[in-house]
Amino acid sequence: MGRQLAGSRLGIIGYGSIGRYLADIAKVLGMEIMVADPFATVSDAAIRHVPLDVLLANSDYVVCLAVANEQTENLIGQAALARMQPHAFFINLSRGNLVDEAALSAALRENRIAGAAMDVGRALDQMPSPELASLPNVIATPHIGGLTPPAIESQSLETVRQVEAVIAGEVPVGAVNANHWKWRA
Repeated sequence: MGRQLAGSRLGIIGYGSIGRYLADIAKVLGMEIMVADPFATVSDAAIRHVPLDVLLANSDYVVCLAVANEQTENLIGQAALARMQPHAFFINLSRGNLVDEAALSAALRENRIAGAAMDVGRALDQMPSPELASLPNVIATPHIGGLTPPAIESQSLETVRQVEAVIAGEVPVGAVNANHWKWRA
């Protein structure tokens, strides 16, 4: 039996350019959208900006798009997974070090969450662990999105646009730390 997206709740962790794009798609699909990102401003009235605990407890689908850094290491661990509903799905499209794979594997094996999907893992090659990928309620794919000719071209052109902005003394579009950016000559 499938699941209906319309009317379900999507929780997006990290509201950068990809999170915003995903939110726009989810609105078209008729989903309710919540965002947890302490550094983002949400101006869209159709999107609820909530603390992470609220997002985890109330989402049918949780998509992790947070920035990977020391503060977000193991952001999704045993405590976060325990807040999720048993019918909820966890989707990691960011970086593997955001997720405690052992805790996720346990939550999936014990049916504390319904399933997970990911194209990243904690290994040096960013692949999900074989144990996690082999679970019947997991979809694991290789992270190849950036390794296609169109993606490489797009990333290269985006890098050029960002360098042009910096040279012009402007904040590059999509800068994660735009509020801290200062031109230094």
